Order: sequence, then structure tokens, then C-alpha cells
Amino acid sequence: MPTLYVATLGQRPEAITVAFDRLNEQYRYDGMAVLHTEPTISGIAQSFNDLHAVCDRDYSSLHRRFHEITGPGGAPLMDIEDQRSAEAYYHGVLRVLHEYKHDGWRLHLMIAGGRKAMSIYAMLAAGIVFDPPHDRVWTVLSPESMLAKAGQFHVPAGMRQQVQLVELPLRPVRVAPGTTVEALLERPNSRRDIFLAKLTPAEREVAELLRSNPYASNEELGTIGNKSGRTVENQLAAIYNKLIGFFDFGENINNKRQALLDILRGE
Repeated sequence: MPTLYVATLGQRPEAITVAFDRLNEQYRYDGMAVLHTEPTISGIAQSFNDLHAVCDRDYSSLHRRFHEITGPGGAPLMDIEDQRSAEAYYHGVLRVLHEYKHDGWRLHLMIAGGRKAMSIYAMLAAGIVFDPPHDRVWTVLSPESMLAKAGQFHVPAGMRQQVQLVELPLRPVRVAPGTTVEALLERPNSRRDIFLAKLTPAEREVAELLRSNPYASNEELGTIGNKSGRTVENQLAAIYNKLIGFFDFGENINNKRQALLDILRGE
């Protein structure tokens, strides 16, 4: 089974090659794959160009492939800035890793080269598709004297023992053989659904009444639901208490009714 070295690219591309050199002392790699965001005008543009040049010069015989992770709808992804871009990055990384696993590669993921959030999402994706101990996740710890010097793409003479490779613990999710990446990407239960599951049937009924009639008073909600206004008020008070605890809003939330409506609408 061929082994692929996979790395996430951030603004310190040196970490990718330093880690590769150290790992290559222990493992035989048949290829290198680099996951990156928009490569021409984003914050990693210089890193992308520098890494390309080093790979062409020093690893010319190694199979290499760069994978651009795009944003929502295929738009260029500059960085993880919000919920949509975070999900797009995670989904993109998961697709790449799943594709390589489907093609029969053993994967070694190095996450030190990417930005922190991207490294986290890469680790989460690895937990879905990796099969330890064949697949592994690594990070590299380099001395400050190396990190402070830009362009240090290889370990200087005499510093090899100071560059430490750390294998990160991987607790994979058990996925049935043949599971498609589309199935893996299905959105898990939303926080709205999880919250509603914590309500009693009567409370869910009142919550649905409110969602369907957001401008109705408690008395009007009671009339619609064949309840007294006082019953609706008490049930909503119980829902608000659960809402505050579940979403950690704090007791000083200004408008509990509006906050509940936002949750019920999936906002």
C-alpha cells in the first residue's frame, strides 16, 4: 500500500518540509499532498510559491499534488472567517482525504504547517476517514532558533535531534465500509434539534405554537392551542430556563422570547 505525506499550508511552509525530512528517515513516502486555500492573493500566496519552488528543487522525483480548498459554492477561500467558510474548509479537506483513502493510500497527516483553525478541521476530518495504526497524524516541534529564521526549509546540520516529531492520538469514528463522502458530509443534528429534544412534549407543542405565531400573546397562543394563558406562560418560562442553560446565554439575556424564536427558526 503506498504511503502519502499530507500537509496543511499556512504562513510557515518550512514546517512542511522540515517534518517531511524527519519523517522520511522512518517511513518511505510515495507522494506528497498539500492542502491550501486561495494561492495567489491570500495570506499564503508567498508560502505557496516558496513551497512550490522548494518542492521542485529538492523533491523533484516525488509525486506531488497541491489541492486548493474552496469556499461556499466553489468561491476562492481566503481564510476561515465564519460558519460557512469553516464548513467549506472542513468539507473540502474531508473530500480530499476520503478520495485518497478510496484510492488505496495510507495517509500521514502533518498539521503543523497550517493555521490553527485549519489544523483543527484537518484533524477532525482525519478522525472520520483514517484507519490507525496505518494512517497517522503528526506535528513537529522545532527550536525557536529555527522558527525565527524564514526560509529554513531543512534541518540545519547539528540540529536534527532538536526537531521533535510528535504523533497525535487519533480516535477514529467507525464508518461502515463503502460509505460515500456525501454520507459523511450529511449535516449532523442541529443545535436546534438537540435543544428541542430536551423539551417535554407539552413544551415542544408550545414552542411550535410560538414559532408558527411569533406575534401572538400568551393568551392568544393559549386560545390557539386550547390552553390557558397561564399554562402557556409557565411552559414558556420552563423553556427559557432550559434555553439559558443549554446555550449558555447567561441570566441577563435581554429578550428571551426573541432568542427562542431565533433558535426555533434555526438562526
